[in-house]
Amino acid sequence: MSGDTSKPGNEQLALMIGKRAENLYLTGQLLCSEAVLAVMNRGLGGGLPEGMDIRLASALPIGLGNSGCTCGALSGAALALGLFLGRDCPGAFNGKQAMPAANLLHNRFKGLFGSTCCRVLTQKLKHNQKEHFKQCGRITGQTAELATLLLLEKRPELADSMDLDYLEAIDSWLGSKFRQLVNIAGRYGI
Repeated sequence: MSGDTSKPGNEQLALMIGKRAENLYLTGQLLCSEAVLAVMNRGLGGGLPEGMDIRLASALPIGLGNSGCTCGALSGAALALGLFLGRDCPGAFNGKQAMPAANLLHNRFKGLFGSTCCRVLTQKLKHNQKEHFKQCGRITGQTAELATLLLLEKRPELADSMDLDYLEAIDSWLGSKFRQLVNIAGRYGI
C-alpha cells in the first residue's frame, strides 16, 4: 500500500479487490462478470493476457447473456476460481480444488444475497434503474471479495504477488469515459 510498509491481510486484500471490481462496474468500464474476473486476474497475477479476461467473461453479464439466470458476478468469480485452482490439462489431478471452491462460493453467495439468480436479485429494483445499477455494483464488489477470500485460503502465496498499485487505483466516471474514447479512437485509427 502506498507509504505503508506493512503487508495487508487477506481481508484487506479481498476488500481491495472488491472495491476495484465495484469501481470498474460503477464507472461503466466493465460489466459484473468482466469486472470480477479482470480484477482477480490482474490483481492476483492470474496470467491471462490483458483483455482476454474480459473476452472470456463477456457472455456472462445480466444472468448469462441477458437471460436473467445465474448472476454474472458469481459466474465471473467461478471463472476466476478455475483460473487459479482448476486443472491445467485434460486428465490432470491438480484441479481438485476448483469445484469445491466454486460450490462454497455459490453457497456463501446465496447465503449473503438470498439467491444466485440475476432476475430474482434485481426483481425489486426493476423499475429503478439507478438503484438497480448501484446494487449490481455492490454485488460485483462483494462477490469479488468472497471469491478472493476463498482463493487466498487455498493459495495464500498469491497474497505476496498482488498488484497493489492496480488494486488501489480508483477511476472516476469521467476519466473512464475519456479512456474508453481514446481506446475506440486507437482501435479505429482516429
